Amino acid sequence: EQHNEEASVQFASTTESATGPGGEAPAEDDAPKSYYIFLQKFPLESSWIKVYHTEVIVCPRENFANDPAFLNMLDGSLKSLTPSQIDSTNIRSSVGDGVQNGFVAIEKDQWSKQSEPGCVQLGYGGANCSMGCCGSPHKHQNTNYALNSHQAVIGNAMTDHKELYFYGVSGSTAGGVDGISGEDAYKSVCHGHMNAIEMGGTLPKCVSNWAGQDYNPLTNNCNTFTSTVLKCVYGLSDAKPHLGVSDLITVKCPKEAKEDGAEVEQCLLPKMDKSFEVHSEEAIMSE
Repeated sequence: EQHNEEASVQFASTTESATGPGGEAPAEDDAPKSYYIFLQKFPLESSWIKVYHTEVIVCPRENFANDPAFLNMLDGSLKSLTPSQIDSTNIRSSVGDGVQNGFVAIEKDQWSKQSEPGCVQLGYGGANCSMGCCGSPHKHQNTNYALNSHQAVIGNAMTDHKELYFYGVSGSTAGGVDGISGEDAYKSVCHGHMNAIEMGGTLPKCVSNWAGQDYNPLTNNCNTFTSTVLKCVYGLSDAKPHLGVSDLITVKCPKEAKEDGAEVEQCLLPKMDKSFEVHSEEAIMSE
């Protein structure tokens, strides 16, 4: 039996985004930042714990500053993880011939203590909406997420059964190079859409347009979305922990040209110029 996430996801808001409920822009910190990439896994209700929903959680390194033991555990895990295909700046670039894994499990007694908000929750589900990325909520609660939260972007996840896995780091753990933030990852995977507002232009879709109506329980589901974020945005492994029939699709990232002309298979961060800002304001006013 297939369990559709349709109608369980909240629409992505055009008026309440990562800037916060009042629309204020966050203060910028010029210091280079690194971001820790996690996947959370929930079984679906009425599935006999055989069908699963996953989401990507992106946390800035400073979120764990008050728990050095947890941070040291994460950093110590990096040498056993598969290196990013697009980011050679962090410690994983020095991995030798040892066994490499796509992810490592984080014990509940470790992640359940991580109550600092500031992570970004990236998830997808079916919904009765047709605009790009409207199936991926991006409200204040999604962009001010704590790693120990049990909240999912869909309503039929068994959140008390949450499992958490660590995939790697974007940016240098020692500083010096900025990684890809959760906010930029959202912009990249939404690829021409921001909170269901059309950017225009000719960007290829990032595997899917991620509209709520694009959802398919087998070929374009929440796990397809997490594969896309992990592989096409961060260059990490898209392997997942024992999802079975919930995760049947191997995503193929689009080919794009970087500013230097080099072609990469990656969902790059769209440029947001003044014309986009004007267009966004007009779209919001028309709602």
